[in-house]
Amino acid sequence: MIFVHKLLDSLNLKKIAIKLVSSFSVLLLFLIIFQVFRTLILALYYDLFHELGFQEIIQSFVLGMRFDLSIISVFIGVPLLLLILPFRFSDQRFYQALLHTLIYLTLIGFVIFLAADLLYFSFVKRHITNEIIFLLNDTDYLISEAKANGTSLAGLLLLALSGYPLYLRFARKYHRPQRYSVSAFMFLFLLLVTIARGGFQMKPLSVIDAYQHGNSAMGNLALNGIFTASKYSMTSEWIPREEQQSEKYTTILGFNTPVDHAFPLEIKREKKHPGTQPKNLVILMIESLTTKYVDSLSNNNYKVTPKLDRLIHEGVAFVNFFASGQRSVDGIQSIVTGVPPLPGMPDITSLSVNYSRLAKLAETNGYQHIFITTTRRESFWLDAIAAAAGFSKYYGKEDIPILLDYPNARDRPLGWDYEALMYLLQRLEGMQAPYFAFVNASADHTPFVELQPPFNQYEHGSDTEGGYLNMLHYTDWAIGEFIEKFKDREDFDDTIFMITADHALAHFQSNDPYARFSVPLIFYAPKHLKPHSSRKFGAQTDLLPTIVNLLDLEGSYAAIGRDLFQPNPGFAVVKDGALVNIYAPQGFLQHSLKQIVDRQLTGEDPSGSIKADLEEKLIAFDHLTYHLLSKNRWLSQ
Repeated sequence: MIFVHKLLDSLNLKKIAIKLVSSFSVLLLFLIIFQVFRTLILALYYDLFHELGFQEIIQSFVLGMRFDLSIISVFIGVPLLLLILPFRFSDQRFYQALLHTLIYLTLIGFVIFLAADLLYFSFVKRHITNEIIFLLNDTDYLISEAKANGTSLAGLLLLALSGYPLYLRFARKYHRPQRYSVSAFMFLFLLLVTIARGGFQMKPLSVIDAYQHGNSAMGNLALNGIFTASKYSMTSEWIPREEQQSEKYTTILGFNTPVDHAFPLEIKREKKHPGTQPKNLVILMIESLTTKYVDSLSNNNYKVTPKLDRLIHEGVAFVNFFASGQRSVDGIQSIVTGVPPLPGMPDITSLSVNYSRLAKLAETNGYQHIFITTTRRESFWLDAIAAAAGFSKYYGKEDIPILLDYPNARDRPLGWDYEALMYLLQRLEGMQAPYFAFVNASADHTPFVELQPPFNQYEHGSDTEGGYLNMLHYTDWAIGEFIEKFKDREDFDDTIFMITADHALAHFQSNDPYARFSVPLIFYAPKHLKPHSSRKFGAQTDLLPTIVNLLDLEGSYAAIGRDLFQPNPGFAVVKDGALVNIYAPQGFLQHSLKQIVDRQLTGEDPSGSIKADLEEKLIAFDHLTYHLLSKNRWLSQ
């Protein structure tokens, strides 16, 4: 009878509710913080959501609570359970204060991260994903950003210190000390597990569930940066695609005659012009070089790219070219391996399959190769990426002497473009042709540095458009100096220069889906390439096969892209956070891999055939990449 009495007493719903008041009040506090930041995103970047009606905004906020509660329960679920452990000591004041201190530190961490995500959202029009891994591994860059935003960080620290006693008072107010309750503990445990999964559905909540309404704006409003960062940074698992035969996708994409059906993208190429003088290749990948700011491509009048404008006039320019993603690693990976960055697939830093390595392929054709970055050697894992691509010679900021006077930031971790380009000229003096050089020029990365005349025609700001334009003017000048000095070399006539970006500068763009990914692509080789402007659509994944053909390399390689100099209209597939975009002459389409979430077609489509064709190509591109990489069928060896 005593046992039954205790059991019935523990099942007293009123006592359970009283015991859970403290836990629910903490969950509510966290949820309010998340909703405040969601409101700030809506208010500050309303131009991105102006097409949403009131009902759609409310739906986004309600759906967002699932993502908020999911990540909240993952981080503070254990402390909340420990607060109501069914033991007598769990009501002791010191024990409660200790656990609430841990919860408060989590709260402050969330506020800081959500504030960073709010700022990041203005740059790329989406939440943070696995960029957090690269940032946490680059302390110098984090320190430079902290210095540039010192006032804001000091304010957050002051707020954290002043808020601690208020939080403890809040926690004590809602704490109900009484006899422990096993039922309350079990109920909270089951509740936290359920909301961590996002509900009772078969699969746990995922980023892709935010786009269930088929609207990218609603999805972006529903998500939060902590959820997206944790999903894309804390796991290297593949997000499964629908299983289909790869032959279906290769047919859609036009790969109809593979040499080996087990490796449908692999090409075993022979030289087309044996015995001819090999051509050198110099790739300049410029940080955030964006079509909008290059006057000859955009018909704007910023007047900061006179050298690039001249090279465009004298070279081959692709005016419908797109970055494959929104991070530097996305650009480098696409260019030197031909593997596209796509949602739910590991990038080159954790991709353990066979793939093409451009530098290694060039080496088998007698090329020497060199990779130079303006950043510190280990920044953003560039040293590992360069090695994975086959580069044997690698140099960073530590190796490059400063030549000019930079009074405001001589030793900035991101380095200087002029010095890197001059250093390349120096290293090439002892290198026999043919050679392949890759320069990662990152001077135009935030925080922007105030420069001396003539690179100060716009009002300076460490994170403003004016600050970027001044830095771009400097980089443009540095490229011009580099080309002019290179013309004095005997091998200038046999060198191809390729200039493009790692990604576009999305921060100051409108919500135009084209502007956020459009980057210049310039090939400059007066002796070998007739100047012209191409309207063909392409992306960075098209560069590996383009380079292989330009240099007439022989050997095996694999790429899902196509040679940009071949006569076809082309298309570009790019990674937009958790979404995938396709750009083609017929228009733009955005997909969640479950459904279309946005589209802008260039003409009428009464039958829906254009939309269906774009969707079919996008799905084939994504699913074939997944199918071959996940089964290590990208390249045979």
